[in-house]
Parts: sequence; C-alpha cells; structure tokens
Amino acid sequence: MDSRKKSKLRIACLQLNAGENPAANLLSVSRLLKKVKAHSLDLVALPENFLSRCSASELPNLAYPWHARALAYFSSWASQHKTSILLGSLIEPASKKGKYFNTSYLISAQGKTMAKYRKIHLFDSNVGGAKTRESRHILSGHQVVIGKVRDVIVGLTVCYDLRFPELFRKLTLKGAKIIFVPSNFTWKTGKAHWEILLRARAIENQVFIVAPAQYGCHPSSGIRSYGNSLVIDPWGKVLAQGSQDKDELLTLDLDIQYLMKIRKALPCLEHRKLA
Repeated sequence: MDSRKKSKLRIACLQLNAGENPAANLLSVSRLLKKVKAHSLDLVALPENFLSRCSASELPNLAYPWHARALAYFSSWASQHKTSILLGSLIEPASKKGKYFNTSYLISAQGKTMAKYRKIHLFDSNVGGAKTRESRHILSGHQVVIGKVRDVIVGLTVCYDLRFPELFRKLTLKGAKIIFVPSNFTWKTGKAHWEILLRARAIENQVFIVAPAQYGCHPSSGIRSYGNSLVIDPWGKVLAQGSQDKDELLTLDLDIQYLMKIRKALPCLEHRKLA
C-alpha cells in the first residue's frame, strides 16, 4: 500500500428514517449495509437514534434489552467485516431511575468498543411551536471523547452539540482530524443552520466533519427531521450530501494528507492567542 492510500480513510455515511420499531429499524440498517462492499471500508457511520425515534414511554424498552442487543449485533458485524462502525446514538441505561444517556459508540474493526460518548448538550427548545425537552428523560454527559480509526484520531459529538464550538475545539486540540456529528436535526432548524454550522466547525478546526442524519417525520411527535447528511472537508467544501427524503449510503475517501497540507498552509490552530 503506497503512502497516499495509507493517508486515506474510506467511509460510508448512512441516512435513514427510523420509526418506533427497533427490530424494523435494525433490519433497515442491515439492508443498507448489504449495499456496500464492507471489506473495502474503514468505517460506517450511523445517525442519532438510528434504532428508534420512539415516544418517552418506550425508552425503557430501548434501554432494556435493545441497548445490549444492538451493541452485540454491531460488534459482531464490525468483527465479521473488519470495519469500524459508529453507532450514532443508543439509549443507554443510567443508574438514576427513569433517566438515560443518549450515547454514541465507536466500535473497532475487531468488534471492541473503542470509545463511548454521552451527549453533553441536550435539545430543550421551542422553535416555531415545536416544543422539545430532551433533558426530561436524558442526562447530560460530561466527558470530551476521542477514539481511533486505523491510526487517525476521531472526535465524537451528537446532534445539538453542533451549536457549541468549544466542544469541537477541545476535540481538535486532543488530536481529532475527523469529527462525527450523528444527528436528528429538525426541519426548521436544519433548513436555517445545518450546513452553515457543519461547514463552520470544519473550517475553524481544519477537520473533516461526518454528519449522518435522520429524515422524515418523528412517529409520535410528528416533528419532521431534515435529512441532508453531509461530509465536509477541512476547507469547508461539501464532499457528499444526502437528500431530504430517502435512505442513503454516502461512500467516499477522506484524505488525511490533504488535511495536513491545509493546516500547514494556513496554520490557524498554531496562531491562537486566547485559550
């Protein structure tokens, strides 16, 4: 393998419209994964809440037993296909009764949990009459988390974290060259801010941004998700974009050598004056 090939990571970014049935959603993900030659990939990234966009009453079912089932299933898949996989988020049981974490997992190509990130910033909003209060049932995480895919350091975030640039800067200073933003952005906020924020985070940190997203209407609330999964390069260029209304797999190469050239030509991270 030549040095140029070594500098590239081949990834697939998955977009879907998850309903309330975890088994049906798992089947949808499995069908999409069968469309790619998994052995040629370094990583597959799934969106936030890919296993279910359910009502609050169904959260216990997602935490017990589906949290463990999903981890076991995708760990086996990763090991079998020798491909890392980012589980955008699962509902993780918390010790506090009636509370959970919205947790992203990075599974290695050997089927081991490489990194685990609990969503820090929770989506409590009332935009255009669409009221959401994630903190009612979800607890905030507190750790800034990185992992590795091959020898490349990657950073983990989830959805609403996108609006908090300090998290992305901390991940970058920890060495991240790729930052994942698995999401379930609403239509209204997505149309106004989704691409702008993703490109801004990529440019200001000189990183690749990989943002697999949900589309379609939330089954219980009726709130529409924006779709438009995106992969952005460190110069802010859109490398790949999903649609607003269909399941998709975006497959492409991320050239780490190109990232290093940008950082060398425009060394913004070295020029910082404020902590």
